[in-house]
Formats: sequence, structure tokens, C-alpha cells
Amino acid sequence: MLKPATAPLLLWAVLATGAQAETRFDVVDLHVDLPYQVGYRGKALRSGTGQADVESLRAGNVRGVVLPLFVPRNVSPTGPRLMDLEASYLRVLAELQQGRELALPGCGETKGVRTWLSFEGAGPLADAPESLEAWVARGVRVVGLVHTEHNALASSSGDARAVSYGLTEAGKGLVRRAHSLGVAVDVSHASDRAVADVLAVARDTSGVVVATHSNARALCDHPRNLTDSQLRAIAATGGVVGINFHAPFVVRGRAAELADVVRQAQHLVRVAGEDHVAIGADFEGGIRPARGLSDASHFPDLARALSRAGLSDRQVRRLFSENALRVLCGSGN
Repeated sequence: MLKPATAPLLLWAVLATGAQAETRFDVVDLHVDLPYQVGYRGKALRSGTGQADVESLRAGNVRGVVLPLFVPRNVSPTGPRLMDLEASYLRVLAELQQGRELALPGCGETKGVRTWLSFEGAGPLADAPESLEAWVARGVRVVGLVHTEHNALASSSGDARAVSYGLTEAGKGLVRRAHSLGVAVDVSHASDRAVADVLAVARDTSGVVVATHSNARALCDHPRNLTDSQLRAIAATGGVVGINFHAPFVVRGRAAELADVVRQAQHLVRVAGEDHVAIGADFEGGIRPARGLSDASHFPDLARALSRAGLSDRQVRRLFSENALRVLCGSGN
């Protein structure tokens, strides 16, 4: 039995502990390159390199991840083919079916981590645009047209030499088809000219445009990042921009710190609006994460840093999950 003199002290300690209790924020990450690790680096889906393994996802309160079906350009002499996308999908599906930690693609409730699929480089669909409907049925919710080199759909921010187009006619057609199916089009990796063309088509289709893993060029002048006018235009479609943790896209000229990611978040929220910023860490994609964000277990550290920087709990919730879920599932649930 507690002595009368010690009871008030214990009560104070309990109340103080409760006051300091940490808010846990669910996370939905728009770009986790586990399919690349499975298909081309010999890793398991549940472990990857350790940046987004199941244990790190659990520790970081990650409730959903978008898995890009990416095919390296050197997979064949002619580059990625439809058969390569098919093989990537089947490898991912086989691993998803083996465990419960990562759920099968879709918006349904699950005890495991939700998953969705995306394309990071949809060039093979240029000759088979009608196949997109079947891909959507399989769980593709985001279509990224291009990766680090131009293809039959679009030019890339990584092109060593400028090409004479943004979107090709096939690219414009695939954007229209994606929007007709309720699927977002991803402009991460697209050239400025291609971004402009995607946004122009979106104005006609009323479709959603996203940048799943890109930052603000105003803070880090890199062609992979977006200008403020591009950020506003993406927001105007109802889309989101996913904050990328890769150090060279966070800050130039020095090592990136967690505080630099916070500054990117603040800028994106200020320019695009709190309803149009999300997470697109780019884990498992061969990135060099900003210090303090080495793997998915550190999302709570980012949440605390954002709160200290002045973001409200509502803003952090939206940035961490609700905005992404609106794009992926049409709601914040």
C-alpha cells in the first residue's frame, strides 16, 4: 500500500509521463524500391537492404507503401520491355503471397502493411496502352512515364542531351488513359518540358498529377526537383509531392541532415499547401539518405522535428499519410 506522502508524487509522475506521451503518426510512403531489390539485387521483399525491411517499417509506424515496378534500362539491348514489367510484377506478387507483413495490393483494410503498385518508367506501354486497364486491376495506382533516360513516352530530367519533346503523342495518350481510369500520373524524373505537357493534358482531363519522390528546386537546384510554379500546378490538380530523402536532392554542396528535410517539408507546405505534400522517401533505391533518416524506423524522429519546426499534428498527419491515401484510394482512410 502506498504511503500518503508518496501517493501525490506517484500521481504527479504518472500525469507528467502522460503529458509527454508521443503522438504516433501513421506513414504511407509513395516510393519504396523493394521490387528493384527483389528483381535485380537478389534481396527478399521483406528485408531489402534494411532501409525498408519489415522491422524498420513496423518501428516507423509505416502503414502503407507504394512499390514501383522499375526495370533497369540495361535489361536488354532495346531497354525495358513489357515482359520485363510482367516479370517484376510476378516476382513481387509471389513474395506478397508468402507472408502477412506486406498485404496484397489494394485499398482494403489489412493487419499488415498496405501496398500499391506503380510504374517508374512506363515506356513499354507505348506499344500497348490498352494493357493499362489490366495493370490497374492488378493494383497499379500511379503511372510514372520515364526514368533517367527518355523513352517512347517522355523526356527525362536525366537526359544528358536535351531532346526535342516533352511528351510524345503516345505519352499524351497514356496520360489521358491513366486519368480516365482514375490513376495519377507521376512526373518525378520527367523533364521540365514533359512536366509542362503532363500538366497541360491534366487540365483537359481533370486528372491528378503527382511527383512521388521529388523536392523543391528553390532549396536544392537539381533537375530532379520541382520549381515553385510546378509545385503549385501539381497541387491544382489535387496531386501531391512526396519528399525524397536522397541527400543530393535535399541540399547541394554538403551532407544533408534531418533539418534539411524539415526545411524541404516547410517549403513544400508553404508553396503547394498542406493538402499536397506527402512522403516519398525513395528507400531501397540506392539512395544516400539524409543523416538521421537512414531507414524507415526514423519516421518518428522526422515527426518530432516537424512538430518542433511548427507544423501542427494535423499537418504532420496529412503529410505522413492522409494526402497520399487521398490520391491512392480517393479518401483519407
